[in-house]
Order: sequence, then C-alpha cells, then structure tokens
Amino acid sequence: MQNFMNKEADVISPPIMVAYAEDHTAVRKSIISYIHDLGDIRVFIEASNGRELIDQIDKSRKKPDICMIDIRMPGMNGFETISLLRQKWKRIKTLVLTTFMEEMYLLRMLRAGANGYLSKDCDPEAIKEALMTIHRNENYYPDTFTRKITSAIQANALKIPDFTEKERQFLKYCCSDLTYLQIAQVMRGTPKSIEGYRDSLFRKLQVNSRVRLALFAVQSGIVPLESCAIE
Repeated sequence: MQNFMNKEADVISPPIMVAYAEDHTAVRKSIISYIHDLGDIRVFIEASNGRELIDQIDKSRKKPDICMIDIRMPGMNGFETISLLRQKWKRIKTLVLTTFMEEMYLLRMLRAGANGYLSKDCDPEAIKEALMTIHRNENYYPDTFTRKITSAIQANALKIPDFTEKERQFLKYCCSDLTYLQIAQVMRGTPKSIEGYRDSLFRKLQVNSRVRLALFAVQSGIVPLESCAIE
C-alpha cells in the first residue's frame, strides 16, 4: 500500500503558482479564497498595485507561472504592469481580471501582451479554467468565437481566407488605438473604403466586431503581436 501511494503521489502535478495585483483588499482576499478552494492553484504573492507586484516578484526566489492583474490601480496600472512584466520575465504569463469589458480595454491589453482577459463578475470556476488554459500556453478571452479560433489553430485546422493587401493592412490597424477615421487617413483612403474593408472581413470571418478582427489577426499569426503597436 505504501509503494502504491508513493507512486500515485509521484504523478500529482504541482500547483499553478500565481501572483495577484488588485488594489481593493476585500476583492483580492475573496478571489484568492475562491481560487484556493478550487485546488490546483496557489496564490503566493499578492499586491495592491503593479509596482508592488513587480517588487515582490523581484525579491521572490520562486517566480510565478501567471500574474493576475487588475487594470485600474494606483501607482502602476495594469497596462504598465504587463508591459514591464514582459520586459523583465518573458516566461511569466498574465491574466487580466477586471470590471472593464469594453473592446478598447481588451485591445489595449492584447497589445500589451496579456494572455487572457476575464470579468471579475465571472464564476470562480471560470478563473480556474482561464488560469489552467493559460498555463497550457493557450490564450483565454471572453469570447466563444476566439476560443474556437484558438482550438483550430492548435489543431492545425484553421483555414485562413484569402485577404487582399488592403484588408491585411486594415487588420493590423484594427489592433491599434486608432479610430476608423484615423485608419483611413493613415491608409490614405476614405472612410467609405475603410468601411468596405471592415465589412468584407466581417463576411469572410463571420464576425461582427473590431475586437474579434484584432484577436483573429493576432491569434492566427497574420499580424504579429509586436506589429500591433502603431508608432
């Protein structure tokens, strides 16, 4: 019996090690409690803002597998924190846990390099699912279409439609903070022509929003993440 138990213990995977930055203490403590109750995940670093998170990771001998990060925090916000994390520790992955679900927030976090994006109002099981998905080197976004795209890419089953050069160029600018009018100016086109590229891509990809275009472009490799930042 002892040998059997030892063999069984040998195959138990270590928990996912998480660092969490959230400025509202009650929210942070509550979510950490939920996560620990689910098992397989351990939050071993907690911070009230991005700067504190970076400092604690710097001092820690053990680095987290994933950082959970809020967007609006004093001292250093989520965008700045993720950018700095990518510079200092490229292997650390990130999950944004926020109340802001607007498309432009999601696009900015995608550009910053976030591996996942989730609402604080979600079920705790969704947080566990997101963390485990990201730990498997996959991305996690609150969109069924995007999850299907991710699965198709990993299964080498994604069929990319034929895009015109203008449509590919438009896809790149979809990942930026530019408005459609500004995109028209940069592409030396008219607002009408930009609407045409957008609507054509909507039809080809069977989507209906700019954020889905941007996520498709990055996850499919058509637009490298580094190309999303428009100078």
